[in-house]
Amino acid sequence: MPLDPASLAAYAALQKALLGHMPDYSTTYLVRVQDPGQEPPVRDVYITVNVPRLKRATSDTGTGTKRTQEEINKFGGGGGDVKNVTKTSAGVTEDSSGQQHVRGEHTEITYVVDGVPLPDTLSGRQGAIVVSSTIESVDVVLGGFAPEFGIQTAAILDITTLPRAKKFGADLDLTYGGFNTRNAQLTAMSPVGSKFGYVLNLASNKTDRVSEPQQPDRQAAHNHGEDENAYGKFTYQASARDRLALTLSTNPSRSQIGNRTGLPDSFAQAGQGFGFQGLRNHDGSIPGISPDGTLGSATMPLANQDAAGMDINQKESNEFATFTWRHTFDEKSTGLFGLVFLHSGQDVFNNNPFVDVLNLPVDSSIEYNPTASRNVHHVQVNGTYSTRTGAHSLKAGFIYDKQSGDESYRIEAASQLALDGLAALAPELVPVGATNGETDVYGNPVYVPTLGSTPTLHVQRDGHYAGFFLQDTWRMGKKFTVNYGLRFDNFRQTQNLGQAAVDKSLVSPRLNLSYAVDKSTTVRASYDKLFNTPPLAQGAILGEPLQPPIVDQYDLSIEKQITPYQSVKLAYYMKDIRNQIDVGLLVPGSEIGLYSGVNLQRGGVHGLEFSYDITAKGGVGWDGYFNYTLSAAKPNGLDNTGEEVDDYNDHDQRQTVGFGLAYTWKSGFSAAITLQHGSGLASSAIPPSTSRTPRTSVDLHLTTGDRLFKGKGGLSLDMDNIFDRRDVINFQSAFSGTRFQSGRTLSLTATFKF
Repeated sequence: MPLDPASLAAYAALQKALLGHMPDYSTTYLVRVQDPGQEPPVRDVYITVNVPRLKRATSDTGTGTKRTQEEINKFGGGGGDVKNVTKTSAGVTEDSSGQQHVRGEHTEITYVVDGVPLPDTLSGRQGAIVVSSTIESVDVVLGGFAPEFGIQTAAILDITTLPRAKKFGADLDLTYGGFNTRNAQLTAMSPVGSKFGYVLNLASNKTDRVSEPQQPDRQAAHNHGEDENAYGKFTYQASARDRLALTLSTNPSRSQIGNRTGLPDSFAQAGQGFGFQGLRNHDGSIPGISPDGTLGSATMPLANQDAAGMDINQKESNEFATFTWRHTFDEKSTGLFGLVFLHSGQDVFNNNPFVDVLNLPVDSSIEYNPTASRNVHHVQVNGTYSTRTGAHSLKAGFIYDKQSGDESYRIEAASQLALDGLAALAPELVPVGATNGETDVYGNPVYVPTLGSTPTLHVQRDGHYAGFFLQDTWRMGKKFTVNYGLRFDNFRQTQNLGQAAVDKSLVSPRLNLSYAVDKSTTVRASYDKLFNTPPLAQGAILGEPLQPPIVDQYDLSIEKQITPYQSVKLAYYMKDIRNQIDVGLLVPGSEIGLYSGVNLQRGGVHGLEFSYDITAKGGVGWDGYFNYTLSAAKPNGLDNTGEEVDDYNDHDQRQTVGFGLAYTWKSGFSAAITLQHGSGLASSAIPPSTSRTPRTSVDLHLTTGDRLFKGKGGLSLDMDNIFDRRDVINFQSAFSGTRFQSGRTLSLTATFKF
């Protein structure tokens, strides 16, 4: 059928807009055409573009991985957090408690949602910030960072959320699975008249295994979790040149902090999870320690945490609102203004048995009775202006983020050994008292309180982050593209702990190159100086205040499009980091739901990445990915408390393998298998051995597509960790405690379309 003049005009406009950056998946574009001779004068034209997932355009100087919602659902099981996306990318190491370490750094990831960067949130959270079911596509940028990217730069998750729909549609997903997992999710989208549109997502999730357990067998011991998600995106096309959008998201959650129930006899040389930090065995002995009269050295059988009645819980609230105004000045120039409000909060509370601080037992499997509250608020304004002139694409922008954080900590020791450990670490958190000149079995001075009340430490932090950038992407002919520019960053923070204020500024050069060797081969190289912001409401309460990390990052990669549906890439990166930040347990080795940031004087990371991707032609056939990473993450010097750092970061993993293969039939039925393998984190060694513990997980995902129930829905079957591996993730780690791999889980999802 021939196109009418308005559709032809829309197609021409779309073709021009896509020049140099063709989409890498099937998608539908809304083009708003203005024709004064028509009635009404403005009309919507929808054009669907179907193309295979291509390598990055030659003009794209960044490096990383792009994924669509279809791929997220196919390989990640759908729903849940956006970590379903990042785990399919090279350079990503999975850890416990939902942590994902990108290219040797902690979790310094910036979420950019529809062009607007979100401020940082709290570590240790269980709830999601961005729900993957609301994502249309995501670009995981790992290197070649244009000057427009800042805040946190281990990775940039450049997310495009679901667009305004052509007509009303809704999906209802109902899931039931192992460990009493029950999920319900409703997504609805619709236009409202010719100018308004909305996307809504409501979800509720419950499970009896919310986090990785502290033992391989009893995985549901005090491990229940619930979360709710409410998301709304509302758009308004004010004119042919102006588009307004309001996004609201709230993600409250509640979870239990898992209890230790004891480890098998095979762990007797390391400690079976009884007593302070789980260092004591079931029979009451401490491996390698003989009773000699030192406090705590005697053999003392103890009840495990679960039997002793430990009941620590965590409550969270993660919520944000964004307002954006996109304005088209002319066919070459656009502007974006954004306003962001974000709140992230955590409350940790307990119903543990009462203890008399003046008459503590020598040891107990319950270490502490914590009561803590942490809240961080951000008010952020940002804007960008982009224009094209000849072979140059110019972009300038700014960001200002006003930050405030409030924390309170009351950590009551439940044994003398726990009190000694806390007094040596943070004297301001223990009751009034003094040491008696003796040391306990773990080398800590024995602390004797003289008052029976445990103090509450209040911490208040205020500050801001400001940034400005100017960049140019210069297409020097058909083969060579250079992205270059400068970024200015400033971070200031004050606190009430008597620490000096932090006030750091930096001008950072960025140079990113892309060269098309031929039509199918692209070489990229880059040098980027990066300024990262430290966490606010989980900053150090010990030692010196956290300083912003400064990173010098070098990237070199070659990517080849073997066929229109297959690509392969080899990449090398190197990072030199000053004031590297890691986030670990507030009380090292204890797992009470509290985390704190720490500065490491120097950090060095380098790695080699190989990746291969295949895409089904027309959505039917084979999809797949394979990636292999060889890397090392090694700190150096002292931390911000003056202690020497370890030889390797706790999250260092030398070899990481990711694999996914799926086949989709014409009926829409799809079967996918994924594999994640790691050679072992530095924190996975089980004493007395120094060898790391490798771990592997193989998952299976089956879906009928949406053609069941007379084309109104479908069924999905997900089996995670089908071989029921329960390997060690972390063991007696100061940063992560002890965590084991979650066992096999089977879940069934029914989807209904309206």
